[in-house]
Amino acid sequence: MPTPSAYLGISRIKDLANWKKMNHPRLNLAVLMVVALVVQPARAIQVIDPEERPTETGAFFERTHGALEVALEMFDEQREMPKNDDLAFYDFLSRTKESQQRKIEGYLEVAAESLGISKINDRREKIASLRNQIITSRKNISIYQRKRISAPKSTYNPLAVSQKGYDKKINQERESIQQAEAAIEEEKETLIAELNQLGMKITPDNVDILLESITGDEFVRISVIFDNAKQFARDLEQLTDQTGEDLETAKKYYGVYLMLLKTIDQLQNKFIDNVDDVYYPKLDQYAQEAKQNIREARQAIQAGGNARVLENNIFNNQITYDAAMFYKQSLAKQKSQMERANRETRKNILTAVNTYRTAALSKDLASLMAVSRRAFESISNLSMPDLRPFDNTRMKEEFSKLTREMQTDQ
Repeated sequence: MPTPSAYLGISRIKDLANWKKMNHPRLNLAVLMVVALVVQPARAIQVIDPEERPTETGAFFERTHGALEVALEMFDEQREMPKNDDLAFYDFLSRTKESQQRKIEGYLEVAAESLGISKINDRREKIASLRNQIITSRKNISIYQRKRISAPKSTYNPLAVSQKGYDKKINQERESIQQAEAAIEEEKETLIAELNQLGMKITPDNVDILLESITGDEFVRISVIFDNAKQFARDLEQLTDQTGEDLETAKKYYGVYLMLLKTIDQLQNKFIDNVDDVYYPKLDQYAQEAKQNIREARQAIQAGGNARVLENNIFNNQITYDAAMFYKQSLAKQKSQMERANRETRKNILTAVNTYRTAALSKDLASLMAVSRRAFESISNLSMPDLRPFDNTRMKEEFSKLTREMQTDQ
């Protein structure tokens, strides 16, 4: 069995089926159905109306489908495996439910990566790149201003830079910043329109907090995956309906849909775990450091320190503390929404697992998938981030600073 990362290079399900034949003499039912999917459903995939499918669907359908098929085969095998606690103490080689689960999760992650294909991600990366460009330009300006102090007013040395030369460099960096800021605004306008198409109610006022937040990338990624997953589920439903009396193929398609639900469940849980285990502790740490700095500044004032400087330090640390608390409140709301969405996802999974294992007729599977898909699509409406605009520019800057520090600490 190839690893999930190796599977990223397998573009055809036929390749996977052939690999299994060569390496596993025991062709079980799951492998045979993989081969069946190669031989027959290709025509079924082609009859789906291209007008009803986003242009990007073709980029992720086959890779996602293949990864979920492998996960499904492992899921079927897992049922007969022992638990870790059931093994003899000297048995280190047998596969267990727990070890198999880790492998399944790896392939679900591959599926998630494939479902994340979108121009929205490219746009986010471009905005991030432009912002980094601005940060670099500002650092360069600071360096040029410092070097200008000791630079000669004029020089004939081609390797030296005069004060006018540094002035020119500073002006070039400022122009670069203006151009980057203008480009960011253009990209943000397009991004807002694209995110709103996914059902996210984004406005110019709250798009910044989405882009600045440590969880912003995750929320956008999950939203993109949800949108692509809904289209993927619609395609599976149509393919299942087209199988006619071919129960085994219909059941396989339903099983792939079950793995799709498990992919969403895994993404949601990862988001929740990151908030609890990574972001909350870091924000608590920043808040405690700010409070400690405030206490020390007040003590320094009482001891005769420079009151003006120390009061300004207190003000800046209070901004940091307020931003950390604002950040935690925002994350708490996002986490709550994701937990609510996850509860609905798990309800769908419970139904899908039981249906997959007790399937009777292929036409029933198509109908049941349609019902479950509609419930699944409603989940995405529960997981949109609650975005409050920043109270002021200073809060926005501190919010961005905390995000950068958390990203650096990871």
